[in-house]
Amino acid sequence: MTSGIKKHIICMMIFLGTVGIISGCSRKKDDRNNQDNKADAEIASEAVTDTIAETEALNDMADTMESDAEATTERQPDVRTITITATGDCALGPIQTHGYGGSFHAYYDDYGEGYFLEDFKELFENDDFTLANLECTLTDRSVYVDEESDKEFYIVGRPEYAGILTNSGVEGCSLGNNHTRDVGVEGLEDTEAACDAAGLLWAFNSVTAIYETDDGYKIGFVSSHVSGSVDRENFIRNGIEELKQADVDIIIACCHWGEEKEYYPTDYQIKLAHEFVDLGADLIIGNHPHVVQGVECYNGKVICYSLGNFCFGASHHPFDFNSMVYQQTFTFIDGELQPYIDARVIPICVSSTIETNDFHPVYLDGERKADMLERINTYCEPYGYVRFDEEGKLYYAEVEDVLKESEQNDEEQINE
Repeated sequence: MTSGIKKHIICMMIFLGTVGIISGCSRKKDDRNNQDNKADAEIASEAVTDTIAETEALNDMADTMESDAEATTERQPDVRTITITATGDCALGPIQTHGYGGSFHAYYDDYGEGYFLEDFKELFENDDFTLANLECTLTDRSVYVDEESDKEFYIVGRPEYAGILTNSGVEGCSLGNNHTRDVGVEGLEDTEAACDAAGLLWAFNSVTAIYETDDGYKIGFVSSHVSGSVDRENFIRNGIEELKQADVDIIIACCHWGEEKEYYPTDYQIKLAHEFVDLGADLIIGNHPHVVQGVECYNGKVICYSLGNFCFGASHHPFDFNSMVYQQTFTFIDGELQPYIDARVIPICVSSTIETNDFHPVYLDGERKADMLERINTYCEPYGYVRFDEEGKLYYAEVEDVLKESEQNDEEQINE
């Protein structure tokens, strides 16, 4: 209540009280002319005193109401949401055995950088942060195939291919994988420079990255090809601690691990993922198997063991054309990250045609979408109650449903 309104109330109360006093006194003069004027004065004085007391009480009440209203306004919580999208492997280039015809190079030259992620540009631009696994080297250097090396495939694209990501709404990429050094240390440095030139944040081993949203929230990520190496595992451990010290709001651990073409994570992946969550990671994004693996919720955090492929220029005929994109919305109230999970998976195909890979991922719909969601739920079964509904929204299955799934699996194994 404003001070003007309060003054108006006080004046009105005094005016009404005074009018009542005067009227009363006048009547007494007509009826009781012999009354002592002093007595009338005392009565009038008491009436005025009562009126002032009542007015002051109303004034105090008004102050209290105003204070309560201000306090209520101050107690309104500040609610903010941060939506993060993560993709599978982006191999922006061919392997060394591909000729030019039908290659990633040829598609780029014919259709330009906007062609590849055209269908996902809106999705990526409407979130707060998009993170991709850049599974290649970006350089103009010649590919040197080491005949004595165990490496079978070399995935190399041009430096300008980094623009495929940034011009489609991707803000960050993970370089911690087994193909960013396909042209040696120099090729890795070229890749980092290409990302820098395109404005694409990157993380690799000891180098972490922090992205700040328009609302001032900080998303930090760390990345390494951890499989079987304690030193590379330590890059993730140390990176999580570094990001915690930097006081970021969300920490993402990008882990390159697992076995190729296997739909279930190894015990090593599971153990390491749990450890990284315990150390402070808010989200685990896995890659390397080139196929989708299950999703687990551990201690209130989501672990995506493998997102499979996304825009994959390294194969004309991928082992599995179907894959998924992961998206999660984190909620902050008064700056504090809330524990509930709002997430979904988006079933995709890495190519707009399954005759051959045209390096143009598309959304799955209809029966193909339903089939892929069913597959994803099957991959989630060994790791608890996380499931995805017909729209890809994450939910927790009832215990009875999980028991039924287990019984059905047992029956299928017996029948086989």
